[in-house]
Amino acid sequence: MLIASDSNILEEEYNVDDPTEMVSIPTIIIAKDFGDIIREFTKLKKNTNEYIVLSIKFSGVKEGGYVEIELFMRSDEQKARNFFNEFSYYKEKLGDKMKFTPIYKYSKFVNEPFNNNVTLNENSNSNVPCVKESRMCATSNRAMQIENPRNILIENIRESCIYQELGQEIYWKYMLQFNELCFDTKNPLFNDECALSVLKKISLSELDLENLNKCMINLVKYESKIDNDFNTFNKRKIYSIPDLFINGVPYRGTWYSKYIFRSICNGFLDDDKICEGINPIEVIYNQRVGNGVLIFIIVITILVTSCSLLCYKRYINKNLEDALSERIEEQTMKSISQYQMFKDNQKHGSQLELVSE
Repeated sequence: MLIASDSNILEEEYNVDDPTEMVSIPTIIIAKDFGDIIREFTKLKKNTNEYIVLSIKFSGVKEGGYVEIELFMRSDEQKARNFFNEFSYYKEKLGDKMKFTPIYKYSKFVNEPFNNNVTLNENSNSNVPCVKESRMCATSNRAMQIENPRNILIENIRESCIYQELGQEIYWKYMLQFNELCFDTKNPLFNDECALSVLKKISLSELDLENLNKCMINLVKYESKIDNDFNTFNKRKIYSIPDLFINGVPYRGTWYSKYIFRSICNGFLDDDKICEGINPIEVIYNQRVGNGVLIFIIVITILVTSCSLLCYKRYINKNLEDALSERIEEQTMKSISQYQMFKDNQKHGSQLELVSE
């Protein structure tokens, strides 16, 4: 679908995801001047027998060398955390061709109190939602039963430091272990104690833990990744999380990991060995097939349910009719019997009268 804007300035927010992720319509938005040219051309050709063929070519998209994935997230966001579990296989497949950068969301509440005492220990005793004089804050997550916003704030900072100090591989390993041990959707243990148990499980040295402590303290004292993340959110105009950018381009497809990987291969990575067997049409086809199967299942379910209800209704009606017929027959026989007795009584009464005379 080709959409001509009413302006020559295109904003990123013009691209809007389908929230249900059920419809896949490739869409291109072009500036007003280009739209006017195409519109005038189609008017000229309207009354002729000529066909109009519009060809759109994308050039210079594939980078060839590596792919950089930026994940805009918050440490308590379920869809973002699921991404780590689901995309792990493709991360291994991409290997050193992939650079991953997490960018964490913070809010600013000017009137909220703040606390700069941030270390790996004893943060759960505080519920102050902000750090830094600039009031970088977090909010609670009642849907996940995380009532203390301080825990979310500190986890953002902790994960930022793990990424910054220990690198992408250790960060990814931590995220997977944290998901398994601390992010149970039914009973999340979203606190310092559980995070420390994860750090011990991935066998960090005392020096690593010491460096993490220093990093967390420095992040709230000085200009740091916290401020950079906050500014990046504003610059990229990220209004909802999670959000995914691939080589600086916002990803606007479904969040199934295989589709993200195929988008990487089709648009950004020129490596036949990694992307072997990826068909550019397969993504759209699979989405349509998947949606078709879902619709088919729904239709069959409705039909089976309707047939079952119809059969049950007929069964009930049949039983009611039989019971009613039996009841009517019983009442009829009873009435006939009573009427016969009445007639007999009348007859005997007449005979008695004649005898007495």
